Amino acid sequence: MSCRTPASSCCRWYGRTAGGRLPPSTSMSSPSGRAQRTLCWLLALGSLLWWLPVATGDEPPVLFPASELQSAPSSEGRLVRSLLGVESGRLDEALREAAELIEDQPDFKLAHLIYGDVLTALAGRPTRFAHAAPAGVASGMRSEARARLRGYLEAPPVGAVPDQLLRLPADVEQVILIDLEAFRLYVLAHEDGGLSRVGDYYASIGMGGTDKRREGDEKTPVGVYTVTAYLPDERLADLYGIGAFPISYPNNWDLFQGRTGSGIWIHGTEWSTYSRPPLSSRGCVTLANEHFVDLRRRVEVGKTPVVVAREIRWVMPGEVEERRLELLAAVEQWRQDWESLDTDRYLRHYAEDFRSADMEREEFFAHKRRVNSQKRFIRVELGEVGAYEYPGEDDLFMVEFRQVYDSSNYSSLDTKQQFWRRQADGWEIVHEGNVD
Repeated sequence: MSCRTPASSCCRWYGRTAGGRLPPSTSMSSPSGRAQRTLCWLLALGSLLWWLPVATGDEPPVLFPASELQSAPSSEGRLVRSLLGVESGRLDEALREAAELIEDQPDFKLAHLIYGDVLTALAGRPTRFAHAAPAGVASGMRSEARARLRGYLEAPPVGAVPDQLLRLPADVEQVILIDLEAFRLYVLAHEDGGLSRVGDYYASIGMGGTDKRREGDEKTPVGVYTVTAYLPDERLADLYGIGAFPISYPNNWDLFQGRTGSGIWIHGTEWSTYSRPPLSSRGCVTLANEHFVDLRRRVEVGKTPVVVAREIRWVMPGEVEERRLELLAAVEQWRQDWESLDTDRYLRHYAEDFRSADMEREEFFAHKRRVNSQKRFIRVELGEVGAYEYPGEDDLFMVEFRQVYDSSNYSSLDTKQQFWRRQADGWEIVHEGNVD
């Protein structure tokens, strides 16, 4: 494929091989189209620098205002500016950005490789990306560069929210979202009555890919979790860098599905390198140490949710409203029916294939009938409600809430998770259980 191959052909190639998508309505002359064209040019072939088209009088370079990189972490912003400088034929600027990046982050191996390749190009000796590196190292660096470029060129629109996030509890200040296919970790925070993206970082994941199923498969799980602890660097091996946040894998749904394994963390990077290739951990999510420090300032242990998805779908806030209202209405009806002491009406919310954490459906139904028959009243209050479309499952939604239960002969306070399935004729609960 020539560097002068039309952008649309490049995008078709990229879509087949690297996961890229260009909506049919996207114009290659629009701002998003120009971003896609640059992405195609930069990613379509197996190397990154030697083949990039140098700007000529025949075709103006694709340029991006410096302001578009302001929201990127400074190290990544410099890396992207260096690569885009090569694409636009501004090799001196590309070299300067790479040199400044190396000065700030001397252990950033990808920056060293790009710096060397730009020097080679300036000397008039174009070569393959990371030609002096071992094949495995070059492949990992190439994958990291692709992921970082994609993170910039396909950044979520301003004001967009994740399609999977229907409701964040009012007492939760921020949520972590991990897009496994894009190798990005995002942080959203409550601001001005809505959610704002306050963190956006490159992240490495399990060398086995996604959808963890069993102990030792070296995959990163997909699901909705909570940060359960903070481990400082003095308690950790060098592998984990400046700190770690264990998350609640396996959760109730994972256990319901028979998934095994443990020890899934969000953690830093070993001190000998700035970052890792995209697929490089045993299942954990890995950040550069400077980004982990930033994340540490935002996380509330025991409260911050972590949504891990193969792909985070970004939409405008109004697009999730209908599903949010429908799901919360179903939960409220379930609550009212439980209080009514009409056990048949209460149990109709549970699916034919329902199973609780410790009982099959028939045993659960018998237990509820026996318990409710001894009550003169039941009162149930739900607070701190969070609602999510569950990643990796079709029409499955998770609701987590603080449940205050009071009755004529028993009272309790629990945190509960319910997993609701959306059907053509309504909603039903397929699994529920308390959270320790």
